[in-house]
Amino acid sequence: MVSCIICHLGIIEGVDSSHNCPNGHQAHTECLKEWILHSSNCPVCREPYSKEVLDKFKDFIKLRENEKLEALDNDLRIDELKKMEKIASKMSFLKFIESIDILINEQEYDYALSRLDLHNNGSNSIQKGQNILFLKGKINYMRGRYDLAINLLFKLVKEKYDHSEGFLFLGKAYEALGLDDKAKWAYERVK
Repeated sequence: MVSCIICHLGIIEGVDSSHNCPNGHQAHTECLKEWILHSSNCPVCREPYSKEVLDKFKDFIKLRENEKLEALDNDLRIDELKKMEKIASKMSFLKFIESIDILINEQEYDYALSRLDLHNNGSNSIQKGQNILFLKGKINYMRGRYDLAINLLFKLVKEKYDHSEGFLFLGKAYEALGLDDKAKWAYERVK
């Protein structure tokens, strides 16, 4: 009994469908179908299969290529949706920041802080977290809680050393507490 050159199982004459390469290496039709997707040459001798053999698998190859294209299209759609979700999330966050700025201008500090606390629990972005830290520090400075402002703003500038506004409000908070050396240190880092 002859073995299939791909799966190495026997090829039963009259029962199993098979094809030969030009050098006589036999393979099950189903095994060869999958092999031809990757190469049109015999796996043993690397001799190209005849046009007649390859033509028998033309529809199967076209079907698989269409499946691959559909999968790629689907992946592209998923990627586009993810990008759109990211953009929508950023826009939503910017609107949120705008609403906090309005509350700050109206001196609704406690309400602004409570909204920031609620939003911070769902924040998974480093940049969003830094923006929230800054706003909390700024609000605490503006409501005269300089110790909290320093605590929050110092955390921020440790994470993002080039945050000019963070250093500015940190300097103001130090200055308000009479810590002029530390205020000078913070002001020197404002760009």
